[in-house]
Amino acid sequence: MSTSQTPFPDLPNIGISFPHSPITLAALEYTKQHTTEATYNHCIRAAYWALILAKKLPNFSSLTSPSPTPSLSPKQPHPKELNIETVVLAAILHDMGWATTKELRSIDKRFEVDGANLAYAFIGQYVKERGQETGWDGHRRNIVWDAIALHCTPSIAVHHPSPEVALAHLGIMADFLGPKFPPGDGAVISVEEYKEVLAAFPMKGFGSEELKEIMCGICREKPDTTYDNFVGAFGARFGVDGKGAGAEEFKKEIERREPLGMLLGGLDYLEGLLKEGK
Repeated sequence: MSTSQTPFPDLPNIGISFPHSPITLAALEYTKQHTTEATYNHCIRAAYWALILAKKLPNFSSLTSPSPTPSLSPKQPHPKELNIETVVLAAILHDMGWATTKELRSIDKRFEVDGANLAYAFIGQYVKERGQETGWDGHRRNIVWDAIALHCTPSIAVHHPSPEVALAHLGIMADFLGPKFPPGDGAVISVEEYKEVLAAFPMKGFGSEELKEIMCGICREKPDTTYDNFVGAFGARFGVDGKGAGAEEFKKEIERREPLGMLLGGLDYLEGLLKEGK
């Protein structure tokens, strides 16, 4: 469990020492202020999974040219340094798009973008209050934005030129699979490691039903942000209330907005326009 000395305990049984810093402590307080216990525990666990993966996956554990890597890791060489504090901060702030403080959430942006914007603003305010000696420049701030905005888009995140973006994504996804991470392979995170992290930061309401409630709520409150991504699948399957209400209508709207028709229709129109000019 977290203690009065630190909310981020070391876990010596599995060889994890948490990289403490003032900004990560401030970020946790911010996350706790505006999200549920289930959400902020999920965010903290994601940081621990990232620390574990950083030790186990060659692309992250090696600071020189990486050896051939497993399929879940980025395929291009990474820069020579991995800033683990940046990864931890991105993990802690990554689900601010689920904020219970509704004023923080937009009505027209994906929840990942809301989270990225809130994290970006948080870092900016932190530096403004404490000065440039914090070590947080615009480049690191942009990496956090990318990591959070892309954390649900593996086909992009794992190929990002900054290793922090890939590692944050993998740590976040690992919280949904534990010892079955990555899908189809598994066993990158051991059962012992999983139980140790969960003993410190329990699930406490972070199950399939709770996730369904969050995602269906987004489909209900700002559907336009969900039709082109995985969140819309919740609305199509479970409806906007998580119990099936409006599921068929939601599915039809996804089909209506399917980009293939728009792209092909647009090209057909342009080809016809050009033919008229002949």
